[in-house]
Amino acid sequence: MPVKFKYCFLHIVFFISLWCNAQDAFIHHWTTKDGLPHNFIYHLKEDNNVLWIGTDDGLSIFNGHSFKTYSTKDGLKSPYVIGFNRNYSDSLFLFTWKGGIHVFNTEQDSIHTYPYLQHKAANKLHKGIVLSDDVYGWQWSYIYHFNTNTKKGYKLSPYSKQENGKKELFFSVNKPVPHYIIKKTTLVPINLVRFQNKILVMGYDTQGLKVLDGNKVTDDFFENALGDIVLSCANQAKDGGLIVGTMGKIIKLSPRGIIQDTFDFDPAFYASDVYELSTGDMVASINKTMDHQKNILIKKKSKKIIELEKLVKSKSSSSSLLVDKKDRIWVSTQGDGLFLIHNTECRYIGIEDLSIPHILSINEQNDSTILFSTTNQVYEYNTNEEELKIKYPAKRAIVNIFEDKSIAFTSNKGSIFESGDSIDIQYSKYVGRNYGGRWFIEEDTLKVFDQKNKIIKAFHKFPEGKITQPKISQAIISDSSLWIATKGALSYYDYSPNYKLTSVNVWIEQLESGERINDILLDPQDTLLWVATNYSLYTLDANRPKEALLQKISSMENTNCTKLYKDHFGQLWVGTSNGLCVLRNGNLKRRYNKSSGLISNYITEIFESSDHNLWIGTHQGIMSMPNNKIALPIAPPTVHWKDKVYKSHSKYSTIQLPLVANSLSEMESIRLQYKIGKAGDWINFTYTDRLNITNKSPGEYPLFLRGKTIGSEWSKPSKSALIINGYFWESNIFKVSIILILLSGIIYYSNIKIKEEKLKSDKLKEIIRSRAETQKKLARIRKEIAQDFHDEMGNKLASITVLADLASMKLKGKDADTEKILLRIEGQSKSLYNGTRDFIWSIDAKNDELGMIYDYIKDFGEEFFDELEIRYHSKKNISHNTEQLTLPHSWSLQLVLIFKEAMTNIAKYAQAKHVYLSIIESDDDMIRIEVKDDGLGFDIPDKSKGNGLKNMKSRAKKITGSSFDIESEEGKGTSVFITFSRKFGNYE
Repeated sequence: MPVKFKYCFLHIVFFISLWCNAQDAFIHHWTTKDGLPHNFIYHLKEDNNVLWIGTDDGLSIFNGHSFKTYSTKDGLKSPYVIGFNRNYSDSLFLFTWKGGIHVFNTEQDSIHTYPYLQHKAANKLHKGIVLSDDVYGWQWSYIYHFNTNTKKGYKLSPYSKQENGKKELFFSVNKPVPHYIIKKTTLVPINLVRFQNKILVMGYDTQGLKVLDGNKVTDDFFENALGDIVLSCANQAKDGGLIVGTMGKIIKLSPRGIIQDTFDFDPAFYASDVYELSTGDMVASINKTMDHQKNILIKKKSKKIIELEKLVKSKSSSSSLLVDKKDRIWVSTQGDGLFLIHNTECRYIGIEDLSIPHILSINEQNDSTILFSTTNQVYEYNTNEEELKIKYPAKRAIVNIFEDKSIAFTSNKGSIFESGDSIDIQYSKYVGRNYGGRWFIEEDTLKVFDQKNKIIKAFHKFPEGKITQPKISQAIISDSSLWIATKGALSYYDYSPNYKLTSVNVWIEQLESGERINDILLDPQDTLLWVATNYSLYTLDANRPKEALLQKISSMENTNCTKLYKDHFGQLWVGTSNGLCVLRNGNLKRRYNKSSGLISNYITEIFESSDHNLWIGTHQGIMSMPNNKIALPIAPPTVHWKDKVYKSHSKYSTIQLPLVANSLSEMESIRLQYKIGKAGDWINFTYTDRLNITNKSPGEYPLFLRGKTIGSEWSKPSKSALIINGYFWESNIFKVSIILILLSGIIYYSNIKIKEEKLKSDKLKEIIRSRAETQKKLARIRKEIAQDFHDEMGNKLASITVLADLASMKLKGKDADTEKILLRIEGQSKSLYNGTRDFIWSIDAKNDELGMIYDYIKDFGEEFFDELEIRYHSKKNISHNTEQLTLPHSWSLQLVLIFKEAMTNIAKYAQAKHVYLSIIESDDDMIRIEVKDDGLGFDIPDKSKGNGLKNMKSRAKKITGSSFDIESEEGKGTSVFITFSRKFGNYE
């Protein structure tokens, strides 16, 4: 089929395709199933962040989360609560049918009957108003007035008569209407309104607006504008002016009474209630009769009328209307409960309108047409007519609009141009043009086409990063550079006229494992590049691509950021998987989610149309909302402790703390936190009207409470105090007394013990002194003994040796036997002298020092091995303090004899060339004395029965706590060593 005929055929198909209407508002609905006491509702009033609801079964207060109901059991004389009005204190006046006036004290949470105005007929009231000392309650044709100052009440019976060329309003006070006034049924009932600190009265088929002062009609109000009009209701406008209702019309006046605008509706109806929205639109209740009411919305620009009952799909007639401070419309019904219309300016196209509601792309064809695509259709939405039609069925496509306003739909089945042209590209996204041509993203490839839609160049194989998925998320094109974001990497390239890309920088390492780039946006005003990932939001200095680093926005950490868009205010809108965020100058200013009116929390697309409506694509459809002013946080919820002081007792395991948390806006997203003490940490808890906390020990604790919604800041912390009483033994005085008694006892006991220890210390000092004296005496005695031994025995042995030597010389060669005997005497005396010398040396107390003992052994070795062909080595590795360490008096001789025996054995048997003597101190305070050789070695089990080894082991046992050992290996030498602790006193 030729291309032009193919597109003609498609246009015919699309022309006859199904048309459908978009959902017009985001609506909530509550009935008795949700906690309302009755589905028949009368009057509504917003006050202190809650909604007051009059029903056929008592008063209900809605805090945005739950309903609290007050009935005849709570002080109401009648369950039919018809109207409300607040005075200037903490009380709210309730006007009931067959029950008269009641007063609700908000501080005490109680209801009592108003003690005045107890006229029998005054029990049947359906509206009321309070101004200063004057309380007014009325029904359709009577007004009851009470002055709280004079304590006087009046019944005002209205009537009209012709005067000054028009029907004027008069009142008969506490008496019947004059007999000459012919009573007739009036269409428009009597009505009162408070405006500019005055009570204005109207209705009863009379003309103009009157001032009611006490019980007298005094002046005409805005007579030039309203003097000849039969008025039925009035309310204050957004600019401080007045809006009034009449038959078939709503009139808006300035604060000075100049008519500014009029809104027409069915002339068979009169307005019984009217509100102005911030957009200038009017919302009104209109009546054909007093029993037939409906609610309408009249658009300011088009004057189009929307019936709210049809919008909310109510099954019953409406009974009341309220526009709250957030411009939301509350509609009460006579049997179908309560409805809330969040924003009449928002448009919703959702699951009911779209076969598959996942939005892929959004664009604007002209001032009145929005084009958007889902995963299976392309749609066209006419914003003037608010009509939706399928433009291209069964196509997964992207809506691309070029700079010249031409449109291309790129799909998995090829491309479609509105002009009939074609382009060789599949499911792709247009990302811009430069002097090189038009650039499209197609999966992992960037394609460039000329003006005739012929492909010029294709770029691919861009860095993947830590995500092994080369698909391109977004690209930003200019004449000199390209920013390319794949799922796992951000790249910057210089671009030259010959279609050459030169890589300048790639950002991979700053991204975490598993972190994917979803979108990028270049902000030319402050030269920042915004990077949205599934973990966070980043900025990057686009002026310094070579050295710039990704900077994380702390307020967006741990957020799956899906889409970026800059609006005409310069605000950055960030779509996430949990709603929308608005940033200005890098600071988070506002959040939105489903509780704020979004159609879904998962955002897929953001687009601002030329009329400054923000179009938001989600997984559940598309919606628009006005973007005519800077996004600001909404007021925080009303959150406070119910009591200034809470009291409890330590015997309870948990404590219940009643609190108030009200928020008619975004209540579903409310967050609550409390903390105990100024320095305490804020603790999250789920919504409740009674906080349960674990009991504390007796004392007084400061309490703090705060709350916020998705779109607000934290409320100012509410303060209270928790006083926990305890048993007498838990009081601080008792505890201090016990502590003082214990301290006194401890001090007394300590003094006794100190005295005892002092006596012991004195005795110990005396023992130490006595022992020191004894040691000195013992050392002196040992020295004297050593000297005596040396002088007596040593000299005698020396004499024997000398005499034997002389005798041997004289008998030399004469008597061989005698000479041998003399030689033996000489040898034995020398040996005895040497042995006696060791013993005498050990007796002297000064030789108990470790250094002296080691030096004595070392000197013996040097003298002994000097006469032999054996090289002798010594090594001392001990501290100065250890060297001066005094050993037990018996140790010195044993150590000397052990190592003399070892050295003698080396000389006799080892055939060694080297001998090593060492003393070493280890880190664990162990001392090791060792002698080793490089001789033949021996098999220890075979030699263990020898006397030499036995003697050495026997002597080592006398050194208490020591460890003696011999290590030997044939051909490698022998090592003899003894080890003992520096703290040898522990062994004694």
